[in-house]
Amino acid sequence: LFSRAVCFKAPYFASIAPRITRLEHGRCEGTLADRRRVRNHIGTVHAIAMCNLAELTAGLMVDASLPKGMRWIPKGMQVQYLAKARGALQAVALP
Repeated sequence: LFSRAVCFKAPYFASIAPRITRLEHGRCEGTLADRRRVRNHIGTVHAIAMCNLAELTAGLMVDASLPKGMRWIPKGMQVQYLAKARGALQAVALP
C-alpha cells in the first residue's frame, strides 16, 4: 500500500511497480519483480527500469533523512551496467 501511495505521488515510478520493503532514517530498500513490463527486447530487465528503482530508493532515503521542512533535487546519477539482469532485483540506498 505504501509503494502504491508513493507511485501515486510520483506517477513515473508506477511504470516499474516497485515495492518498498524498508524505509527509515538513512536507509531505504526496494525490490523490482522481473516481469514482462520491465524487460527489454533481449528478455533481461531493462537498464532504465533498474535506474528508476535506484532513483526511487535513493530519493525516499534522502526524503526520510532530511530535517522537516527541507527539500532536495537530484543533481546527477552515475550508473555502470556490469551484467545482464534477470530475476527479482533489490536496491539498497544508504547515505
